[in-house]
Amino acid sequence: MKAETIFSQIRYEESRDDAPPGFPSLPEVPGGRYTDPAFFALEVERVFRPAWHLAGHVADLPEPRSYFIFDKLLGKPILVVRDREGEVRAFYNTCRHRGAPIVKDAAGRCNLLRCQYHSWAYDFDGRLLSVPDAHDFPGLDKADRGLIQLRCETFEGLIFVNEDPKAIPLVEWLGPLAEEWRTADLRALVPDYRWSRVIGCNWKCALDAFQEVYHIKTLHPTTVGAALDHHATAISLLPNGHSRMCVRYAHGDCETRPDGGWSDRSVYEQTSVAHTMWPALNVPWRIGSGKFMMFWPRGVDQCEVQIIGVGMPWGEGPLPAARQAGNDQFDSILMEDVENLEAIQASLESGAFTGMILGYQERRLYWSHEQIDRAIGIDRLEKDLRVEQLLSPLVESPA
Repeated sequence: MKAETIFSQIRYEESRDDAPPGFPSLPEVPGGRYTDPAFFALEVERVFRPAWHLAGHVADLPEPRSYFIFDKLLGKPILVVRDREGEVRAFYNTCRHRGAPIVKDAAGRCNLLRCQYHSWAYDFDGRLLSVPDAHDFPGLDKADRGLIQLRCETFEGLIFVNEDPKAIPLVEWLGPLAEEWRTADLRALVPDYRWSRVIGCNWKCALDAFQEVYHIKTLHPTTVGAALDHHATAISLLPNGHSRMCVRYAHGDCETRPDGGWSDRSVYEQTSVAHTMWPALNVPWRIGSGKFMMFWPRGVDQCEVQIIGVGMPWGEGPLPAARQAGNDQFDSILMEDVENLEAIQASLESGAFTGMILGYQERRLYWSHEQIDRAIGIDRLEKDLRVEQLLSPLVESPA
């Protein structure tokens, strides 16, 4: 996507008085999609389990034989390791003997992955190496009892896992997001922020709050609402349910540099860029930093918001004061959203709510819902819980 195209979209958006010609009237999104336990169960099995998910950063595995536990994926115990040759791998943290955890600490480094129950020991490539009293297991073939491995791929320092062995490669799944994350110098960035909290709302309710800026003048009048011009917003629907939103800074200009492409970084310099990687990862960007916001289902009416922030390396010692102040400001903006979400969920469950009416500025939300139905399989859904498939003709074409 060329910078001039995005800036042209922004100029059009701030000048329009009506929704663009041909934009469909979006039908009501059924409220039961946020409250129905059966719908939630389908999301767990057909949306989350087969999807690519961010598990951590390579900095969390600083040297060979390092490991950490990734326990956010709907209760599945996943062990992420750096093997002796430096390759990053992921396994279920489940011993092939009686199912006990291989490691109990959240992170660490060791010589062997040794089960905490009976000391069955595995190497970092998943091979079963030793079994105490092996003579008591006649016919045991250690080659058949290695740890069960998951798909695991890294991209520009990020570690992703996927339970589906047939999933398409990560970069192919990312599509245009891959190029745009590279343009943000992601490879050079290191973790500088961590935040996690369980919130009493459906995971989509939380994600929705970060996929539009229609609300910022009301909910964030002195923070984001003052910094951004929500009328000057370019939104792009991308393949696989992903999307992009570029909001011009208030009183700013949108001008391209001579080469006119993403490589000139002008989009990141002159707008607030946010990407959604479907199903549940949202990434707001600034020059030299990004916040990877994950929305993990914990129940039909509960989710965990987990954030890994990345920024430029700063050397030894604590984070510089200016960087810490920026993170503190992000915290305050984040809490303005979080404090609103549980009340929204209570309203959704009150019986007074039938469904959501989404406008043109909220089309990223509707696009995410469409992809949910495609992933589940529309024929598996009750008719009163489906959304109509309308927005595919508006998906951005490759540059």
